[in-house]
Amino acid sequence: MAVDNVGVVEYIEKLTAKVSNGDVKTGTLAPGYVKDKLAESDFAHMTTDLATKLFGTIEAIETVQPGDLLSFQATTDEGRLFGLLKLNFTPRYAHTVEYIDDRMVNNLVLNQAILPAATQSVEEAILVNLDTWHYQLLEKKYLIDGHRATYFSDRFLEIVPEVSVKENIQTIKRTVKNVAEQYDDLPEHEVLAMTQEVIYDALESGSINTDTIAEKVFSDNISAQQQYKEKMTDKMVDKSIPVENTQKYEKKFRVQKFKLDSGIEISIPMSVYQDKNKVEFMNHPDGTMSLVIKDIDSVLNKFTV
Repeated sequence: MAVDNVGVVEYIEKLTAKVSNGDVKTGTLAPGYVKDKLAESDFAHMTTDLATKLFGTIEAIETVQPGDLLSFQATTDEGRLFGLLKLNFTPRYAHTVEYIDDRMVNNLVLNQAILPAATQSVEEAILVNLDTWHYQLLEKKYLIDGHRATYFSDRFLEIVPEVSVKENIQTIKRTVKNVAEQYDDLPEHEVLAMTQEVIYDALESGSINTDTIAEKVFSDNISAQQQYKEKMTDKMVDKSIPVENTQKYEKKFRVQKFKLDSGIEISIPMSVYQDKNKVEFMNHPDGTMSLVIKDIDSVLNKFTV
């Protein structure tokens, strides 16, 4: 359909922004099913084929939510854009009025096919720059044949995307934790806090260097550095991880969060955490620790009116 309704255009723009700002996987389309389809000139025929394949794919996967498929083409500052978004249905009650024998009757009717609001996140989608063939992909894992797996990229689109930034960061965190557990002088809370700090600082450049993490997190332990690098190589994580949505991750990592064994939970802004004149962890000979918060002028109770 021709999109000449301003509200519909805004709806699509907001959903597209949600996709681009999500934990996307990226890549460049190689010759294959999707690229061949997108090269077709008949948009209606091409998108009908894509929809038929998608719904045929999910028909056998009971855990996938029902929904509609939104396909569109647009022109952006970066070039021609193709978007394909799976919009999951959300059951909602609607108020209806009918007249029976001239008497007004109010009813609540359950509509099983309500599309998500523009403020909601999309779980599965692909955006393709038709000039460069670069794409952004969102997908979700489902229980398929007894295993948690994706279907959107491999079974439907038949592509192999790069690992997402979120997945790479999870691998970094698990590897740091695993290496630290092998050394008594590397407390878990310290190495993970330092890892978060290094990642946060790296976001300004738009990429995360895994070797830099090793050198800064395990700065006084060459053996731990080497172990970390070997494990990252074994897990086939690139030394340089590009980050497209830097603002998303800056927001996520700008606060250090700790939970003490006493039950106390503390959130410390990164700028404050990095200032030893404001906050400091102190290790004692008996193995206990103290968290010292310094230079306080006032305290505000968040349980305020």
